[in-house]
Amino acid sequence: MTMWLYLLLAVVGLAILGVVALVLRVADGNAPSEIESAHAQVLGVREIAVSGAAQHWVAFRFSDGHQRELLATPSQADVIFRGQQGVVHFAGDRLTGWVPELGGGVHDLHSSE
Repeated sequence: MTMWLYLLLAVVGLAILGVVALVLRVADGNAPSEIESAHAQVLGVREIAVSGAAQHWVAFRFSDGHQRELLATPSQADVIFRGQQGVVHFAGDRLTGWVPELGGGVHDLHSSE
């Protein structure tokens, strides 16, 4: 009987740890992120279907060489093209703004949401 009690306690403990981990992950993903800005080049734009809706992802290479993909709105994705360079504004994994270089360089007048 004691073995079954320990087994039950172990299963309940693991379930509680799983729920806590899930709550912490969701809470962290919903936490407001500070908006960051960096010079980058667009590597590509892709659209994927998720639960009947489309998500737009834009891949960037930052000036330090590291790459990152950011979730964009459809209107943002429509005006961003592979090879463009400029200043990207983002919070977490969400694109908040893109200011491409125009002729003489970047003229960043962006104010994030």
